[in-house]
Order: sequence, then C-alpha cells, then structure tokens
Amino acid sequence: MDRNSSGGIPDVLLDTSIDGQVFRALVDRTRRYTLYLLLDRRSMSTDELADVLTGWLHANGYGLADPDDRERLETELYHAHLPALVEAGLVECDEQYTVVELASVDGPVVDLLEWSRAYERPQSGGPRTTADERDGKP
Repeated sequence: MDRNSSGGIPDVLLDTSIDGQVFRALVDRTRRYTLYLLLDRRSMSTDELADVLTGWLHANGYGLADPDDRERLETELYHAHLPALVEAGLVECDEQYTVVELASVDGPVVDLLEWSRAYERPQSGGPRTTADERDGKP
C-alpha cells in the first residue's frame, strides 16, 4: 500500500470515505478473522465459520481447541460479532445467522481489509498473511 507523505501512515488508514463503524468493527480480532475468511470464500455457514475460527483463535503451539472453546465462540458470533459486522455493513446474514456472506463493500474497505490481513500478527494456525509469504514462512 502507498505510504502517505505525513509520517509514513498508509493511505488506506487515512481514507475518509471509510465509515467509523468499519474501523470499530475491525478492532476485534475475531471480526477481522471472519472478514479475512470471507474475502477468500465470500460465503460460508456459521457452523463452518465457527470451526475454522476456533482453530485459528484457540489452538496454539501443540495445544488443541476443545468443544467448549468452539461453543463459546459460536455464542459470541451469534450475539456479538456477526451483529456488529452486519451493523457496519461488512457482512450479510440470513435471519437465523446460519449463512454469512461478505457484503458488497467498496474498494477502500477491501483495501483496508487486505492491508489489515497482510500485517496481522499471526496466531498459531491463524490466517496466512502476505507478510508470511514475503518472509518465506509456510
């Protein structure tokens, strides 16, 4: 991404066309990871989303996520994360939140998500980032 001449801040972070709700939604790692998945998959079931996110967020080193981790995350998705992403206009869901789709977001928002994914500090098993690829990490 292009750097701004004032302090090296990436232009994507200074884009005034991006609503503040989008930035507030992206503060949470679970919401960012959800959006990273949807950038690649466009649509998925909430069950599948919970499975993948549980592995990314709770498995670390040689530890494994347990069923309680998944159940807790699924509850958080239904009651907090998906409603916040819908409110920010980033995802669309059916009434029961069983299917999640990336909303029709404009270029600056996609640029912001791609920038964020590229510089996300990866957790064990988390989303593979452009920075990982650049550094030759598997």
